[in-house]
Amino acid sequence: MIKVLIGSPIRQKPKILKEFLASLKGLNRKNILLDFYFVDDNDLKESSKLLNEFKENISKTNDNCEVIIDGGVHYGNYQCTSINHQWNNELIKKVAAYKNGMLNYCNKHNYDYLFLIDSDLYLHTETLKQLISTGKDIISEIFWTKWTPDSKALPQVWMYDQYAFTKQKDIANNEAQEILEKLKVPGVYKVGGLGACTLISKKAIAAGVNYNELYNISFWGEDRHFSIKAVALGFDLYVDTNYPAYHIYRESELEGLVHYKENFREKIDRVLLSQKTEVINIAKNFIKDYLSCDYRIATGFEGFKYLSPRNISKNTKLHNEILDYLKNNKVRCSAEPNSVTIEDINNDTANINVHFVIKTKNADSIRKYSCKIILRMYQQIWLVDSLFFYNDKGTSLLGDTIKDVLESKCRVSKVTNNKITLAMLVRNEAGKFLENVLSHASQYIDYAVILDDASDDNTVDICKGILSNIPLQISLNKTSMFHNEISVRTKLWNMATSTNPDWILCLDADEIFENKIVSVIQDLINQDAFDYYNFRLYDLWNNDYYREDAYWHAHHYFRTFLVRYQSNFNYEWINTPQHCGRFPSNLYRLKGCQCSIRLKHYGWSTEALRQEKYKRYLKLDPEGKYGNIQQYRTILDPYPTLIKWNE
Repeated sequence: MIKVLIGSPIRQKPKILKEFLASLKGLNRKNILLDFYFVDDNDLKESSKLLNEFKENISKTNDNCEVIIDGGVHYGNYQCTSINHQWNNELIKKVAAYKNGMLNYCNKHNYDYLFLIDSDLYLHTETLKQLISTGKDIISEIFWTKWTPDSKALPQVWMYDQYAFTKQKDIANNEAQEILEKLKVPGVYKVGGLGACTLISKKAIAAGVNYNELYNISFWGEDRHFSIKAVALGFDLYVDTNYPAYHIYRESELEGLVHYKENFREKIDRVLLSQKTEVINIAKNFIKDYLSCDYRIATGFEGFKYLSPRNISKNTKLHNEILDYLKNNKVRCSAEPNSVTIEDINNDTANINVHFVIKTKNADSIRKYSCKIILRMYQQIWLVDSLFFYNDKGTSLLGDTIKDVLESKCRVSKVTNNKITLAMLVRNEAGKFLENVLSHASQYIDYAVILDDASDDNTVDICKGILSNIPLQISLNKTSMFHNEISVRTKLWNMATSTNPDWILCLDADEIFENKIVSVIQDLINQDAFDYYNFRLYDLWNNDYYREDAYWHAHHYFRTFLVRYQSNFNYEWINTPQHCGRFPSNLYRLKGCQCSIRLKHYGWSTEALRQEKYKRYLKLDPEGKYGNIQQYRTILDPYPTLIKWNE
């Protein structure tokens, strides 16, 4: 949960203040712990009364929300006319002190953000969520104001100095007009100054941003001094234009608020649609996780994370019975939601109907069921509060009835005579490392499957020659498919699994384990505790040294290379054309182990190979969508950091 304090120094007319407070109350708070800090500097009793009523209403409807109202110091003559607002230095210093007090309060009470808002704004429901989602340390939501009734509307952000949009300071020039038009397009933009509706992060507050006057700056207004100080401390300033606020600069502009709210309602409807999509996905995922988990090897009940405290408390006995059954019988459940309908939804409750199927013991037999799910909002998170199961005839089912239709299969856990199948993808490997790789692996593997991706050299002959004494299956692609890596990786996997292997070792044609693998491999595979092993891969930059720097540190992490094949496990892949992984992505559901034996990767070990891969990666993934574009750019670094390899 993100902890946010909304702060506002308030000296406001009641009609405007009422709208401001209404917009605060309507803010989307999902996954946000929200408190309020108001400084009551009002000279009208009705305005102070509105603040106290807001506090009372919030305390009645939200136990986790605190509203702090401090008294103002009530000095200075502040005038709001039908033309403009009249400020002086005395008033500015007072407001700056109020804002600094809020910054200090945030720092003391460890808030993640302070959201400072002027009390004559009306905010869109999604404003706070949107500002947080940008990840910026200092960002304002834009609003537009006619500073005099007959002037053009301008934003509360600027690019330079006191209030300029270009260095020429002429707001009528073409460059300035282009900037103003750009700020009307939804997005996030870097600016030079901001205020009045500003989100400030914990990081910026801790760094010392504040509204104190800078004695050597002649610019007028506490927001100018804040902005200059923030940039001097290393923070860029941004404005979000996705949900512009409405500025009630004059009471006469309350009429325009009606039109703003009409557009606002359209956006709320879009948010409701997004909320409906969210609860539908939660319901689908709940059914899938609740009834689709591999309990042959599971360490916990996957469905519990969706259940509300009330649900768990009410159904503990039932859930524990199901859990015990699943674990004791090593059940593999497979449920697929196929339709979801929403009966009713509001801010904190959703009634959902899910139709789904469960595969039974006979793989060709499918049983149809439905479930009524009541989701409730708990601390801004949707959780399952109640659920009711029905069969395809609409008859209600108890939890233990569901157990009778779940698929039951046993986990493979053989502890003797396990064999290893080597799975390898190759393409034009002659004259590289293939001979050494296969010669080394042939000392400890029992079978091999090779997928040749349209080689036009004698790669296949090399494989057949070195593996002549090992059962070998080779498949040939007529045209290369590596531009879509997922297709070749899954094809190789299917080739390996079609042999009904005990263990699958997936190596590339430039990878060799250090020698001690030969003496320990049998101990690794002949046990029943683990179903996969992770190893560290070292990128050799020549025969004797490996690379290590900010972008080349694969050896700091363990990756899967050796897997026990579980024929009953529902393997899933990351379906991307590059960097999809050489194994299915959900192996973590099985129980694995890290192994200290290291793996040498020679794929970067010559200048020619580095040149070849550099060109290939930039061709196949020019934007770094599937990998790291910065790493691609460092491949040809002429002075890499190298560390000597010790066997």
